[in-house]
Amino acid sequence: MRGLSLWAALLLLVTACDDDVTYVAAWEPPEAPLQLRPDGPGDVHLRMKNEGTATWKPGQVQLVPQGWAGGPLGLSEQVKPGQVASFRGQVSAPAQPGVHTVRWTPQHKGTAFEQPFETSVEVTCSNGVFCDGEERFADGRCVAGPPPCDDGAACTDDVCDPEKRTCQHIPSGACAVCMATCDPDCSGKLCGDDGCGGQCGTCPAGQACAQGVFECRPETQAGTCRNPLPLLASGTPLVGDHVIQGDTSNGLHQLVPSCNRTSTAVESVYTFTLTGKTGLEARVSGYDTVLHLRKQRGANGAADCLDNTAARTVACSDDSSPPGDYGSRISLALDPGTYFLIVDGFDSTQAGPFTLNVRFAANGCVPKCDGVYCGGSDGCGGNCGVCGGNESCVKGRCLANPCIPNCDGKECGDNGCGGQCGFCPNAELCVPATGTCETFAACDHLRPTCTPSCGASEFCGTDCACHPVSAQLPDLILDEARLRDEILFDTIFVTENSCAKVEECVEGIGERRVLRFSVEAVNQGSATLTVPPPAERPDLFTFSPCHGHYHFSGFATYALVDAEGRTVLAGRKQAYCMEDTQRVATGPDVPCSKKFTCDDQGIQRGWSDLYGNTLDCQWLDITDVPPGDYRLQVTLNPSRAFQETTLDNNTSIVPVTLPPR
Repeated sequence: MRGLSLWAALLLLVTACDDDVTYVAAWEPPEAPLQLRPDGPGDVHLRMKNEGTATWKPGQVQLVPQGWAGGPLGLSEQVKPGQVASFRGQVSAPAQPGVHTVRWTPQHKGTAFEQPFETSVEVTCSNGVFCDGEERFADGRCVAGPPPCDDGAACTDDVCDPEKRTCQHIPSGACAVCMATCDPDCSGKLCGDDGCGGQCGTCPAGQACAQGVFECRPETQAGTCRNPLPLLASGTPLVGDHVIQGDTSNGLHQLVPSCNRTSTAVESVYTFTLTGKTGLEARVSGYDTVLHLRKQRGANGAADCLDNTAARTVACSDDSSPPGDYGSRISLALDPGTYFLIVDGFDSTQAGPFTLNVRFAANGCVPKCDGVYCGGSDGCGGNCGVCGGNESCVKGRCLANPCIPNCDGKECGDNGCGGQCGFCPNAELCVPATGTCETFAACDHLRPTCTPSCGASEFCGTDCACHPVSAQLPDLILDEARLRDEILFDTIFVTENSCAKVEECVEGIGERRVLRFSVEAVNQGSATLTVPPPAERPDLFTFSPCHGHYHFSGFATYALVDAEGRTVLAGRKQAYCMEDTQRVATGPDVPCSKKFTCDDQGIQRGWSDLYGNTLDCQWLDITDVPPGDYRLQVTLNPSRAFQETTLDNNTSIVPVTLPPR
C-alpha cells in the first residue's frame, strides 16, 4: 500500500495486539488541502477512523513524519472504536515552495503500524487572502507581493472580489477603453474593421457591411439569409457527392456561429430542402473556416436563418479533420425540412475562395470518415474520398505518387511520405523545425528550483525562472458563468481513426454519450501570457495531426466529481492552442487588437481564449457514468508550466445533472 495518495480516501489497515485488542485504522481525507509555510513550523491536522477494538489514548497513538522536522502529531483525547481521531501538531516544511510528498508513520507506543503512508503538502507563502497579493519566498523568507488587481492606470477603479478571486477595472472620466497598438485606417472605408479592432462605420437599415471591400451592400444580395444560394442546381440528384466552389470575399457579416461567438467574419449562405431522413457530411477548406447549419422552423425562413441564438443552430464546426489545416466539417442525420448551410470564418481577417464538399446519404445514414481523408468505407455505401491523379491513399491520407522521402539533414521528424526520418533517444526531443534531436532543461513545475539561485529581491517561479517579487504577471481565471450556462449533452459516433479516439478524448469506439461545455480562459493579470514557439520548445507542446497545429500541453484538466468531492470521471489533460479570442477587459493598458494566434501563441492581458462546446474533445465521455447530480470541475494550468499572479483561482466547479439514458 506504499505510495498511495491521501486524496484518494486511502484505506490503511494497521493491526497490533495490546491486551488482546486490535488496532485497525481507516484513513480519512482532509477537510482542506494541507498547506505549510516554507519559513517556519506550521500546524498540521490529519484524521484517522478507529475501526479496531482498542481505545486510542493520547501519548500512545501518534503520527510521525519522515524526513521533516517537527512532530509527532498527537491526540488530545481518547478515541473509542468507531470514532474519528484528530491528530494535531507542528511540522517544519523544507525551504522550497511547491508540492511535496510527506510520509507518515502511525505508531502505537513507539511501534509502527505496518507501512507509512503519503500525503501531499503545498509549501507556500500565500495566506490565502487573494486581495492582499500573493506572498513570495525570496531570500529565505516570505515577503509581500504586489496587489493583484492594480492595473497601474490612474483613471480606472480597481475592484477586487475576495471570494471569487477576480479583478474588475472600471474606467472613469476620459479613460481610454483600450490601448491602441496600431493606427486605425479607415481611408476609403464606409464600414468594416479599422485594422485595430474597431469599426469604420455602420450601415443604414436594409444594408450590411461587405467587409472584404468595406462597402455597405443590400441585405438581399446573393449568398445572404434573405437571398441564399442554392446548394445544388435544380434537377441535381441529392444523394451522392457534390463539390461547390465559392468565395466569401464580397460577402456580408450578419451571422455569428455558435461554435465561435466572437467571429465577425463575412459569410456565404446556401440552402437545400430534404423530403426524407438524410445523412449529411459537409467539409469546407480554403482558409480558417467555420461551418454551421441552421433550419427553417417557421414561415419566415430568413428570420430563422438570421437568428443568432445558439439554440437555432443544428450543427457547427470550427477546425476538424478532415479537411484539416483549419478547415471545418459537420456530419449528422437530418429530418425533412429546409436548411441553411453557412460558410463562415474564424475572425474578420478570414475570407476568400473556398471549396465546399457535400455528401448526402439516403435513409439518414451518417458518413463516418472522421480522421480519414481517402479510401475505406464511409458506412453509407461510399468511400471517404479519392486522391488526385498524382497522389495515392496511404493510411487514410493522400500522398504524392511516387512519394520521395526527404530526410536531408534530419535526425528525426516527418519524411513527407507518412514516415519518420528517425527517432530521438529517450533524453532528447525532436525539434520539428530543424529535424534535430535536442535536450531541454528539465523543470519540475510542481516543486521548482532555479539555477543559478535567484537574487535577494527575486523568487523562483513555477517555470523554474527567477522573477522580481514586484513583477507584473498574467493571471488565468475561468469564466464560470459560461462554464455553467453552456453545458449540453450529445451523442457522437467514434471510429478507430476518429480524432476523438486518436487524441484519447473518449473511452471507447462506437456511440458515445458526451457532456459538452465551453471553457473561456481569461487573463485578468497585469501582464501578457507568453510561451516560446513550438520550434524552440517542443517539450511544451503537442502536435495535433487532426487540427494541423501545435497545442500547449496540459493547459487544462476536466473532471466530474460527486457531492463528496470524489473524482467520478477524469478527462485527459487538455492541450490548447492559446490565442486571443476576444477582449474582455477595459483600460488604457489593455490592447485593443488581437495579437496571438495558433502560429504565435499567448493571451494578452485583458483578453481571453474561448473553446466552445461544439469543438472536438471539448467534453467528458459520460457513456458509462450513471445518471444523477454531479459537479463539473475545470482547472487551468494544472501542471503549473507558467508562472501566474496566483494559482488559487485556477479552478471552477459548477453543478451538473446527468439525465437518464
